Amino acid sequence: MRCLLAVIDFSSPVTWAIVIGWIMSVVLHEFSHGLVGYLGGDYTIKERGGLTLNPLQYIDPLNSLVLPVVFLLMGGIPLPGGVTYIRRDLLRSRAWDSAVAVAGPAMNFLLFVLLALPFHPKLGWIDTTVGPDQYKTWQIFLGAMAQLQIVAVVINLIPVPPLDGFNVIGPFMAERTRVKPSTPPASTIAFLVLFLILWTSPGVLHGIFQIKTRLLELMGFDDDAIDMIRQCFNIGITGRNR
Repeated sequence: MRCLLAVIDFSSPVTWAIVIGWIMSVVLHEFSHGLVGYLGGDYTIKERGGLTLNPLQYIDPLNSLVLPVVFLLMGGIPLPGGVTYIRRDLLRSRAWDSAVAVAGPAMNFLLFVLLALPFHPKLGWIDTTVGPDQYKTWQIFLGAMAQLQIVAVVINLIPVPPLDGFNVIGPFMAERTRVKPSTPPASTIAFLVLFLILWTSPGVLHGIFQIKTRLLELMGFDDDAIDMIRQCFNIGITGRNR
């Protein structure tokens, strides 16, 4: 996480654009959970105003307020999270329950693909052979946002409560096994332990970036495009090229 929670240049308009873009991606992530939950049988989510693109609907004390403040105090960019409340007892099956959990990371992956596509050499929309000093602001934004989305996908799919990865397999676990670790304070402790591991183990985040690189290679991106996305992320988040 040291790459994400580094010295942030808050005087840069790109940094604030990334924060706003991240908030919108969180909204789409949570909206996807809600939409699949509604399709799966939770009719109450529409009555509760859950099918909306209003960021205020998804505010959660820990993910939206406490953790961003912690990130900021640690010298990082205060990227908030969100929560969608689903009546799982109303879902038609365990498969629908898992589908609700998968929907959020699936949206992040879709955003990753869409944000990365302009860098694809087959399209030729962006000259990826130029140096970082020639990057345009919108290119830095797209590259930084693309890398953030794939980080969100991988971290969310880690099977640790309360992350989506645990909720994917949770419906197929015994009730006693599932409920205890997914209920506070156990879920909060598990999440904080995971955060500390990510913060103190640079190799873990490096592994996530390697997954991104492999995915881009499989999609036909060349080395120049992959490196430009990485550089855009570094510039957009820290304000400097590394």
